[in-house]
Amino acid sequence: MPSLWSGSTRTAAGAALSAIAAFSLVAGVAGTAQAVSTAGDNAAKLTPKRVGSAPRIPAGAVRTGSAAADTTLHLAVNLKPRDPAALSAFVAQVSDPKSANYHRYLATGQFASAFGPTKSTVDSVTKALRAAGLKPGALSKDGLSIPVTASVATASHALGTGFATVKLTDGTESYLNTSAPALPSGAAAEVSGITGLNNLSVMKSHHTKPVLAGKATGTGVGSRALSAHASGPNLCAGVTNLLKENGLVDTRDYYSPGALASAYGLPHTTTAGAGSTVAVFELEDVLESAISDWKSCLGISSAWSTVAVDGGHTVTADPTSNDVGTEAALDIEDVMALAPGASVIDYEGPDANLATEQNVLDVYQKMVDDNKAQVLSISWGVCDLDADPAQLAAENTIFAEAAAQGQTVVSSSGDAGSTDCSGDGSSNGANLSVDDPASQPYVTGVGGTWMNGSGSTLKQATWNYGSSKGGAGGGGVSNVWNSGNGPLLYQTGFTGSGYSNTCAAASGQVCRQVPDVSALADPSAGYVISIGDGYWNIIGGTSAAAPTWAAMIALAATTADCKANGRVGQLNPIVYNAARSSYGTSFTDITTGNNDWTPSGYKGGKYASTSGYDMATGLGTPKYAGLVGQLCGTKASSAGGSFFPITPVRVFDTRAAYHVGSYTTPIPANTTYTATVTGNAAGDNVPSTGVTAVALSVTAINPSTSSYVSVSGNGIGHGAATLTFVKGQIVPNAVVVPVKNGKVDFYNRFGTVDVAAVITGYYSSTGTGGSGFTPIPAAHMLDTRSGVGEPGGTAAKLGAGSTVTIKATDTPGIPAGVTALALNVTAINGTIGSYLGVYPSNAGQAAATSVSFSAKQILANTVIVPVDSDGNITISNHAGIVDATADVTGYYSAATGASFNALAPTHLVDTRGGTGGFKALGAGKTMAVPVTGIGGVPGNATAVVLNVTVVGPTATGFVSIYPHGPIPAATTGIDFSAKQTISNMVVVSVTAGQVDFYNRFGTTNVAADVLGYYAP
Repeated sequence: MPSLWSGSTRTAAGAALSAIAAFSLVAGVAGTAQAVSTAGDNAAKLTPKRVGSAPRIPAGAVRTGSAAADTTLHLAVNLKPRDPAALSAFVAQVSDPKSANYHRYLATGQFASAFGPTKSTVDSVTKALRAAGLKPGALSKDGLSIPVTASVATASHALGTGFATVKLTDGTESYLNTSAPALPSGAAAEVSGITGLNNLSVMKSHHTKPVLAGKATGTGVGSRALSAHASGPNLCAGVTNLLKENGLVDTRDYYSPGALASAYGLPHTTTAGAGSTVAVFELEDVLESAISDWKSCLGISSAWSTVAVDGGHTVTADPTSNDVGTEAALDIEDVMALAPGASVIDYEGPDANLATEQNVLDVYQKMVDDNKAQVLSISWGVCDLDADPAQLAAENTIFAEAAAQGQTVVSSSGDAGSTDCSGDGSSNGANLSVDDPASQPYVTGVGGTWMNGSGSTLKQATWNYGSSKGGAGGGGVSNVWNSGNGPLLYQTGFTGSGYSNTCAAASGQVCRQVPDVSALADPSAGYVISIGDGYWNIIGGTSAAAPTWAAMIALAATTADCKANGRVGQLNPIVYNAARSSYGTSFTDITTGNNDWTPSGYKGGKYASTSGYDMATGLGTPKYAGLVGQLCGTKASSAGGSFFPITPVRVFDTRAAYHVGSYTTPIPANTTYTATVTGNAAGDNVPSTGVTAVALSVTAINPSTSSYVSVSGNGIGHGAATLTFVKGQIVPNAVVVPVKNGKVDFYNRFGTVDVAAVITGYYSSTGTGGSGFTPIPAAHMLDTRSGVGEPGGTAAKLGAGSTVTIKATDTPGIPAGVTALALNVTAINGTIGSYLGVYPSNAGQAAATSVSFSAKQILANTVIVPVDSDGNITISNHAGIVDATADVTGYYSAATGASFNALAPTHLVDTRGGTGGFKALGAGKTMAVPVTGIGGVPGNATAVVLNVTVVGPTATGFVSIYPHGPIPAATTGIDFSAKQTISNMVVVSVTAGQVDFYNRFGTTNVAADVLGYYAP
């Protein structure tokens, strides 16, 4: 509509762009002292460039004027992830059971450091915003959003766009930007979009009008205590009487909680789902009485809470005068009915008719930032053809973050069939379209079915009322997402009837198809809900189908497999893999009907229900018993087998003067170096075949900035940090790492760093003569401060070039015939930077370092060190004078002991974000951390290998790690200085399935990943 945007609006936009160009000129003058090429580059970066596109204009919109200059806008400048391809690859790996990174999710708060923009990018964009006259706020927790509050006048001038007001066909007054926002090109290249510039896209809930709207009177509903039903929670007499009075019959006119659970084979008790949390997205109030009546009627005690975002609701729900609260009640009560033991968090944004696209994004972001829920359920949406592209892009990154954290996101696919824009008042009403966010690549779109009967008489079909009453299950081909701009490998081989290239995918690419799965949505046999003050409804829509799937995921999360293997995570790869391998036992295939929504004007019958996947009902409805095993999966693991100690050999060193391997320069940022650790590379001490894992002592040397190094099997992708360090530190740590192709990878996140690695032994399940591991209570073998382990028991520091020899069997609990020891070695207050060598005594002073340290530093490292034929080890100091301690936590022997099993590292605890349910450790405080049943650690594990990191301690001190119970006299752990971040590998016995962490001084955060376990 060219005439709508003529005149002064174009002039304002042009003036604003001129202002940006003027800013470019001023900046260019300031840089004239630089080289011509640099000045040219800077000028290019400051040239104005538009970001995204202007919003789509609804058909019939009438311009009513220009937006008032003093109208306040709440904007967000949304930044691109640092490496979008790396983020996509990471999500694919944590979602792939064949990957060693499977379920190695990010912990709460880790996204910004792992995938957020660099500080220089944030600073550059922030500087550009300020130069344009805007006032950027604090960066979001995930590092991807910079909030800006500005008036229309300020935003218009700064972003090169005019603002107009329009009246939509339904009478709604809206404002919008008339052109895409502009920023200096250097900043624009880092921005995915700017949201909050318009309020056109109004989210709508996907529930139908109530079939029954009645009040249960004279029955005591909501006021009497009810015992738990033997067969699981179900409707109380007061409500069933109301239904009977209206001639309504269970499984014909409605589905009670028990009948619905039975239809899908869900376990159904009053505590089912205990330990899980489901978050629901809402844009409205819900009455307290609605939820309390529901819980009372069902005899359940489900926990629920509300988190208000951007102020929450304004209009109060009232079952006698408005529809407010119906959607929220449906979502919350559906989850409670099917997973009564789960907790429900209601994330409540502003009222739907007032919520801007930025409000919507803020709610999504809060659900992900908090990371308190394993499952996120969304029953609201907007048609993809009417949505702001900037909003869609921002959502995509938020949902990728959710997937990276292991959060499952399900969303209703809409109630307008194949024409989702129908009823939006736009020109797209009769066009084929799908719903957002259900069509987002990282979201599972849930369609709708009709259902009747139970057991052997159960029938299911596509939900579709071809009239203005009710609706039809949403589905079709995305107009936005394709395999070129979204990770859609999970849909490979699944093409629904009627597919067409509506998203303009390039050759070899395909468009996103929805829904992925379905559940009951038909209101004529719908969901009974309480809406408050004694009123009850029967209601339907795909907004009921989404929380039904959310409840099922919550139930699966409590199974032994999920407890052992971690969160379900992104659901789409799982359900499509299940369809490939066991379709008939995982899903009920819906083969009847189509999803034409004829009131829209479309009657093409394009998306029919067919055998297999279709765009009317996706893969179909769930068969829980067949699907649950695949929801939780099994982590890829490496059978470590027996340990074979060797004389320590340096297998990797990037320093030019000492280099071993293929590299002579430090590892750059976001780069992986690969080292061969078998065969010739290990001095022929490690066989070329049959090696499943190696024990390495790894040292980071002179990093240029704070960063971490991750050590992993070749080609399986980097995961948890092995060493964490700050600029200029020399930091050692041990690691037991799976071997792939005879190689391991060293990945550096930021800056540059030299890395050296020494191999002290290997694991094999095929070799003969290997050793098993026997954990023992930690015992002092050496303490130069007190004389333990020294000749004559006399305390004496280790001088330059001096050594001390220790006989293993002198320590109680260590028998003759041991082949190697697990030691925690600590260097204390060396006079200069140096290193301690730990090696079998008959090997001579080793060049291989075990503990590298700086002057006055207290630094610990766990090493697995072979003993010589007499059972002796030697500890040497290279330079200066230093105290040293060595505590043994177990021994290896060919005669006895447990086999090692390497695991893909899994977070046990991270007090920074609440992983494991723990907070920062105060002085003198202990936390008992469960380890069995997590990450693949079995109940019979005798010891675990942990990588423990201390973050930001307030005082110099130590954290002790020991078997659950009273703190022993000697322990293994980490020593640290105030504000230091440091990691240490720990081998520790397991008691009652737990390991204890004790902090002596100050307050510190602690993170721990399990790397493997020992078991008979």
